[in-house]
Amino acid sequence: MKLFHYHWWTDKVEEMEAWYQGCGFETRQRIGRANGEMREFNPPLEWDEFRQENVQFRIIEMVQGQMNITFGQGKRDRFDHIGFLVDEEEHDEVIKNAAILGWRVDEGERRIFISTPWRFRVELQRRKEAVKAEASPSLARLELNIDRPGRLSALAELLGAEAEDKGETCLISTGDWEIQLSRKQEYGLESLEVRHPAPFTGIDPVGVSIASIT
Repeated sequence: MKLFHYHWWTDKVEEMEAWYQGCGFETRQRIGRANGEMREFNPPLEWDEFRQENVQFRIIEMVQGQMNITFGQGKRDRFDHIGFLVDEEEHDEVIKNAAILGWRVDEGERRIFISTPWRFRVELQRRKEAVKAEASPSLARLELNIDRPGRLSALAELLGAEAEDKGETCLISTGDWEIQLSRKQEYGLESLEVRHPAPFTGIDPVGVSIASIT
């Protein structure tokens, strides 16, 4: 099971794409509504070629190494979900765990979403082509702020991972990645640590702090 993905809704889609391109990410696709119909605005198209159409983007997908980042048009910044690349055995185990927890499962043709009690969702992705073959960068650690009640270690039970639960914080981990959930007044993704050979720190347009580790 690989932590590889996260998604935002934001009114800063163009700024997000430009920022992540500056970090070496490649834009894989842009899909949005213009003049009442859904269309693709994929590269090699540039923003100046469709900006005047006032496209409401459903998704812009960016990839680099083992990371896949998506965002879509929203009225404000709102974190939506994290994603895991899983094999068939892992997929079946997580679905079984979701049923035990009583969490909602939405099953689609391409992917599955599981709703947690804390507003964010968990995506299960089985398509290996969702990530590139390059080993880096990859997601090593993710910190999420939670503003609703609920036993934080339940996420570890869903994923079959280890949990160090201290009440107000819970560290969920495997040998490959860590997720820290913290109870705070404001909900959202706070920070990331990314395995990357080059040193890097920055804050993206929606306020997520990103730092590289070796």
